[in-house]
Amino acid sequence: MIPVDFLDDLEALNLALKKDSTEALQGRQRSPQSGSGMLFKDHKEYIPGDDIRRMDWKAYARTEDLYVKRFEEEKSVTVHVLVDRSSSMDYGDENKYDYAAKLGLALAHFASNSNDRFRYSVFSETVSNLTADRRNADLAGLVEALNELPKTPESRIRDCVTSYTRHIQHSSAVVIVSDFLTDINEVEDALSMLDTEAFLVQTLSRRELDPEMQGDRILRDPESDSKLRTFLTPNTRRDYRQDLESHMHRIQESTGRNGGDYLLAPTDKDIFSTFLELWELMKD
Repeated sequence: MIPVDFLDDLEALNLALKKDSTEALQGRQRSPQSGSGMLFKDHKEYIPGDDIRRMDWKAYARTEDLYVKRFEEEKSVTVHVLVDRSSSMDYGDENKYDYAAKLGLALAHFASNSNDRFRYSVFSETVSNLTADRRNADLAGLVEALNELPKTPESRIRDCVTSYTRHIQHSSAVVIVSDFLTDINEVEDALSMLDTEAFLVQTLSRRELDPEMQGDRILRDPESDSKLRTFLTPNTRRDYRQDLESHMHRIQESTGRNGGDYLLAPTDKDIFSTFLELWELMKD
């Protein structure tokens, strides 16, 4: 359950970071002039007097030469937020769905305060748009809608992203928040459908990342509701961690290959710290 006063916390954060948030999402209407927006254009060699805030330190680390980034003038960007509401997200001391939904609300709030458009959707077996493209919205009403949505059994991310792509125009950023506990091929296929900047945020509970269970256990799959009785040993937990780390690594690699960014978001991490980390990725 997402408390409505979470929006007050977002407003306090927005006021504290007002300058940065204005610079982060200034929009993306293309112009032939180089400006200060987010849409990367090219590099140029640094000369005294250039804005050092635009220095590309990653390029310097590779080449030991100084370059600054140039950007195209920007006026309007749409941030697409897609939050997984499948049954596997209804788990954890800090519920994964609530955590993901709050992260999406933070993005919507900051986009709205930066006079940019956003579209907030949830997905599982199908995609449900909770807002049309807009600059302002009733976020309190959105909180109510998110709290009332039922969880549905299965996450079909490939089908959902495929059907959603018709809403994505140029000058967009797509943020998908999910546990991504599904077939890796589904995730990779979904990424290949996106022809814009994509940010994948994988939210997992601490008990999923570092399980402490042992002995005789009955495990239930929340998506299929099937059950499995097993005996968990230290070796079992070790194998599980290795498989999970391999799965996460493949998601991160696939995201990078498709020109996107990946962020792991454990639900025991402060939600605002996670948001600011994501915000920084979106500004780069």
